[in-house]
Amino acid sequence: MRKKFVYIAFFIGIALASWIYWQSNEEFHETVAVIKRKIYKLNDVTLKPAITFCQSHPFLLIIVTSYVGHVELRSAHRRAMPAEKLRELNAARIFLLAQIPDKEKYITQSAINDESNTFGDILQGKFTENYRNLTYKHLMGLKWASTVCQDATYILKVDDDTVFSLERTYEFLKALKYTEDLLLGYMLNNTKPRRNKENKWYVTWDEYSRSEYPLYLSGWYYLTTPKVAGDLCDEAIYHPYFWIDDIFITGILRESLGIKLKQLPDTYWLEYYELLECCINDMIKKSIECEYIVGPNGNRNNLIVEYNDAVKLYDNKKNCTKRTADQDLHKTCVAHQERTIFGDGGQVEVKSIKL
Repeated sequence: MRKKFVYIAFFIGIALASWIYWQSNEEFHETVAVIKRKIYKLNDVTLKPAITFCQSHPFLLIIVTSYVGHVELRSAHRRAMPAEKLRELNAARIFLLAQIPDKEKYITQSAINDESNTFGDILQGKFTENYRNLTYKHLMGLKWASTVCQDATYILKVDDDTVFSLERTYEFLKALKYTEDLLLGYMLNNTKPRRNKENKWYVTWDEYSRSEYPLYLSGWYYLTTPKVAGDLCDEAIYHPYFWIDDIFITGILRESLGIKLKQLPDTYWLEYYELLECCINDMIKKSIECEYIVGPNGNRNNLIVEYNDAVKLYDNKKNCTKRTADQDLHKTCVAHQERTIFGDGGQVEVKSIKL
């Protein structure tokens, strides 16, 4: 009788162990599926760019992260770099939008539909506009670029409040030695997660358990290729969602893939919009070249138009001069506010880029 009881207990134990194994295995697959669904709902979109958008195999595809209500900013980008200029340089541009949040009272989906019908350059995801959804938006743009526009040579990812020169970006890329694994921008290191609950960018230990973020690029403006964009999207399904997009995509995912970041030249950037305004004035009034290509708009929507117009005017002038050491903007132009658009990370040492 006792022997029979032992056998019964043994088989019950085996059955229980099997049940626990399959349950845990099922839970594992469900967890992966949740991560996969969360990250990979990148093809669920409300609006897409025109079907002929990338048939010309553009040299440069520009993807602009834009808040759905920033109609004037998108208009400024289109005026600064109109369709005919994009065609001339074999470039294309799309704006990445999400769904209108309930709190937004000044824009309607009907207006966004009209904008899309007029310009054919909007990719709108089915998730809601929120800074914690920026990773969705960023990956959505990279996914679209790497699938629909996979024959593009380069991808430029920018924010809609970034001022940049299309002409100078084009010239820089033409002189750059091509590499398929390019990930080039403003590199940030020694950046630590914000652990203060009162901070907008507060990150819990559950969200990110390390004391320091990996080396990453500012999402403000960076250059890459369709291959890298596709690799980053493919890698995303194996990682828990992290809502700070530039850190997650160009830091965490990039590190996991073993892709090396490259730093843009030190003279490529201006951190303050006042310096950019001085650069514009020097081009127009003094015929002094503005060697900088990128800067913030300082909440001046039209600054990107003014800057590109000034570059065009300068290029058509005669007797123009290069900036001398005595004319350095940081000496001749006063920036009234001390601030940086690159967060609290430290800039890495700049190394030369092979052209």
